[in-house]
Amino acid sequence: MMRLVHSGAFLVVEGAADARFWRPRRRGDCEIVDGEGKQNVIGGVRRLDAESFGGVLGIVDDDYDSLRGVDVPARNVVSTDAHDLECMLCRSPALERLLAECGDQSRIRRFEATEGVDVRSALLDRALVFGRLRLAAALNDHLDLDDSVIRVPRFVKEATWRVDGDGLVRAATRGGSPSVRDAVKRCIARLPSADPWRVARGHDVVEILRIGLRRVLGNVGAGVGREWISRILRSSFWPSDLRATTLWKDVRTWEAANVPFRILEN
Repeated sequence: MMRLVHSGAFLVVEGAADARFWRPRRRGDCEIVDGEGKQNVIGGVRRLDAESFGGVLGIVDDDYDSLRGVDVPARNVVSTDAHDLECMLCRSPALERLLAECGDQSRIRRFEATEGVDVRSALLDRALVFGRLRLAAALNDHLDLDDSVIRVPRFVKEATWRVDGDGLVRAATRGGSPSVRDAVKRCIARLPSADPWRVARGHDVVEILRIGLRRVLGNVGAGVGREWISRILRSSFWPSDLRATTLWKDVRTWEAANVPFRILEN
């Protein structure tokens, strides 16, 4: 029905936050469609492909697909080259721009001097504690872990910006025996080498960043939420940052194969 009034391309994304990211970066004749979920995007594009409906591209989060050897099951769907959009943002210079705007530079310098690493590396290390546990659960069906308890604020101390990894494993195993916890830790230790930005989950990364900005990296108010941080990251992501991604190249490749439809601004 939309094709009756729109002759340009359609970009189908997973949710409202993705739509807000792509809206200022798309061409004016490209229509954004909120697919309301990854499987809806993939399934909808596949049905349109079966009907030879041209000019539709879906963009989804990679999640753990690439690490599990799962290909995107639709020729007109591409995925992020990090775990998700938020990881892609935090891996880019948008993080430094956010820290310049929202962080306390003296606290940041003191933290980096004490820790011996920059904020991005420290942020990623903390997010990987959660990401590796999630990935181990995804790759090992026998690990009966309670995903509902894996909540970042519960295991990241605001005063020190430290992660209670042992407490996380203990809670995820529902307080299981030491042998059960050891089995989980062995599965985590045996995880294959992978791009850490594909292992960490964006929601975890941004939530950990928010907690860090409360006291260790800054003094943002208690009312500042994860979506506020994500909004600053999206607005701090420059066109040059997008052009540095594999996702940008994949979209341009799609455009070349689907003339005259265009997704991105020049």
